[in-house]
Amino acid sequence: MKIDNVSFQGFRNLATQQIDLAPTLNVFCGDNAQGKTNLIESIYFCSLGRSPRTDSDKDLVNWTANEACVCCNFSRKFGQLQVNVKLTKNKGKKLFLNGNLLPKTSLLLGNLNTVYFSPQEIKIVNQSPADRRHFLDVDLCQLDKTYFHALSRFKKALVQRNNLLKTPSGDVAQQIAVWDEQIATVGATLIVKRKEFCQQLKPFAEKAQNQLSQGAEILKLHYLCCVEGETQEEIAQNYKKMLQDNLEDDLARGFTQQGCQRDDILLFVNGKDVKKFGSQGQQRTAALALKIAETQLFEQRTGETPVLLLDDVLSELDSKRQKALLEFSSQLQIVLTACFLNKALLPKSTKVFLVEDGKVTLDEIL
Repeated sequence: MKIDNVSFQGFRNLATQQIDLAPTLNVFCGDNAQGKTNLIESIYFCSLGRSPRTDSDKDLVNWTANEACVCCNFSRKFGQLQVNVKLTKNKGKKLFLNGNLLPKTSLLLGNLNTVYFSPQEIKIVNQSPADRRHFLDVDLCQLDKTYFHALSRFKKALVQRNNLLKTPSGDVAQQIAVWDEQIATVGATLIVKRKEFCQQLKPFAEKAQNQLSQGAEILKLHYLCCVEGETQEEIAQNYKKMLQDNLEDDLARGFTQQGCQRDDILLFVNGKDVKKFGSQGQQRTAALALKIAETQLFEQRTGETPVLLLDDVLSELDSKRQKALLEFSSQLQIVLTACFLNKALLPKSTKVFLVEDGKVTLDEIL
């Protein structure tokens, strides 16, 4: 999968223009607050129908305009596709695929697959389990529509159960049993798919960590779930029993304490918990290794390599790790932003762009 070009109008501070991308490495250089991250954000929006930085779509529209548009043309094995995004401050967003209006954002998923990394993404490694679950959910929603719908149903059912726990009335056990059945069923689906994803991700993540660290670091990951079972049916049965056994305590606390909304991924570098004992460099490398592993797993499961979006990641890496990261552009398309850049590290066929006050100009092609 390759992005051929992206164009925008009224999107944040970006000037109205079209940018033609190289199929390998594309580097956008410039000072802070010039629009580099906005460019990455526009591509991400065409992939997932939302921003990685804000939940408010109207924030993406330039303050001098009422409407913003982004158009992304990209190539897949079966042909050319185009995603159009139209945002208005008062009427929300409209998404188009090959000129056809998509009635649901979910219909956009899986067309233009991207993997996104910014300095904040290190939270996958050193912050809460919620950040690691979000990492799983974003990937699996792109890869598997069944997972997307199961996750939506799970969240709605969990809200209903928690509402009953907070304000119980009547035969609360009978009322909650209805939601327990649904939570256990769709929760088992999520657990099985998360386990499978992590198992498939492991070897790719280990290899990427090894390459980025020049063989100095061994990464291991383990999916941690509080519900056991070998099959989806067993997991669903155990899940339902766990909810029933914890009902009294859940009522006392007013929320559901156990379930896949508490799942986590444990990460170890050279045998040590990288969240607790890893250096910042090890944590950042582990987070990058997971992102690179994502791209390889996407290719294995879909036959298409996603586009890797890297926002300001080089500044925190030493030159050896920078070089190792950039070498992955021989395997996939990368869109990367940086304030400062050592061009000696860039591989051949790299396109270098300059970004100033929202305007993007081609600097050179190596």
